Parts: sequence; C-alpha cells; structure tokens
Amino acid sequence: MSDTAAITTDEVKQRIRELLADLFGSDRFVSDVPDTVSLREAGLPSTALVSLLVAMEDAFGFEWDDDVEPEVLRSIESPAGHVVALRG
Repeated sequence: MSDTAAITTDEVKQRIRELLADLFGSDRFVSDVPDTVSLREAGLPSTALVSLLVAMEDAFGFEWDDDVEPEVLRSIESPAGHVVALRG
C-alpha cells in the first residue's frame, strides 16, 4: 500500500484478516469471523492481540497512541476505521 494513495476500510479489513491468518497459521479469521464480532469473543488471546497491533503498525506505517480507547481494538471493523482515519 502506498503512503500517498487513499486506503479504503475494506482494504484495511482485508489486510487485518491477512495479518490474523499469519498470526494463527490459518485462515479462520479470513473466512469465519464477521467484521463486527469481538476479537476476544472470536478466540483471539491477549498475546495475539498485542502481536496484531504491532503487525498493524508495521503494515500501515503508524504507531498506536497510548490513550487509544479499547473500543478501537474490539473487532476487525473497529481498528480498520481507525487506520483509515489516521491515513485519511
């Protein structure tokens, strides 16, 4: 993804799903987990969430703020919207 090109929420959600598949070694999140379902309820352990956050920083070229609201990290859709807003 280019830093100068606009990025869509759907593109970010797809990339998050790819990152989750890499973390889990399977495509369970790509095929089974709806965008709005809590990642914790879908079985993502807290250690994997931390790994996802680091992977997102690398993939999208930003750093999470220390004061990010927990709701931003809830589901695939939530951080996707956050990334799009940051990159907007």
